[in-house]
Amino acid sequence: MHDSPMNAKALEFNAEETLRRAGLQKTAQRLAVLDLLARTAEPLTAADIFQRLPEEQRVNRVTVYRILSSYTRKGIIREFESKKGIHHYEWAQPLVPPHPHFNCRTCGTMICMTAFLSPCPWEQVVNRPDFIIENISISGLCGLCRQQNE
Repeated sequence: MHDSPMNAKALEFNAEETLRRAGLQKTAQRLAVLDLLARTAEPLTAADIFQRLPEEQRVNRVTVYRILSSYTRKGIIREFESKKGIHHYEWAQPLVPPHPHFNCRTCGTMICMTAFLSPCPWEQVVNRPDFIIENISISGLCGLCRQQNE
């Protein structure tokens, strides 16, 4: 798990307030999943979330999927699909617009591109009031997969 400058503000968020504003009941499981997503710089799969939850906060996989579904519907998190059909999730930080993600077509690694693309050329499109951007994706080979293919 990597913490990045992009997620420095994530540490300041109030999970309980986020749930209240979304009209969701506060439960230990919802708080644990939201806290994990807010503290993690890279997008996570449901399996990642299930594995990374501390033992004392572990919930079954079905509950993780239900929580992610409700968070996506309420706009708390963003969901996007990799080229391999795997769904990834990230916290939809209020001050961070949708942004590109790099997806390795071989291993499935998903990386946020915000740290690599500054200034952000896509913000001109994202900030248009007549557009609703849900996903910006770039695919190719990560460094490790590229070395293995050479």
